[in-house]
Amino acid sequence: MKAYFVSLALVLLISPFTCAQQSSGSVCVASRADDPFWKEPIPPSGEINSHGLRVKIDKRPAMAWPQTKSLKIDGLEASERHLLVVLDSGGKATESVWLSFSEYKSTDLCMSYDGYQGVQLHEDTRRTPWCKCK
Repeated sequence: MKAYFVSLALVLLISPFTCAQQSSGSVCVASRADDPFWKEPIPPSGEINSHGLRVKIDKRPAMAWPQTKSLKIDGLEASERHLLVVLDSGGKATESVWLSFSEYKSTDLCMSYDGYQGVQLHEDTRRTPWCKCK
């Protein structure tokens, strides 16, 4: 009986540490209006044409590319690899990259995309002002 209580006490002491190690990450997708890599000028009407681009991570549903406000995709398991896909207007993948948070110092990342440089991933810091998810 004494061994049972000692085991229970150890489990209760260790469980907060194991829960703290499990963390989640996020990807902030820069809007077309703020993206420095977007080459098209913004017309006077302010309407931005993202040409039907969408972004998808893993098996989550594809989301329309944000036009004027950044899009935050959160709840991504930080210890796993994630497949990030840019889709065209027809739903065909134009580019895909594997994303591992372990390659970065932060679990909050900033993403931008253009057809020339492709997917750009950086840590979401003051050096990435085009990502406005915070």
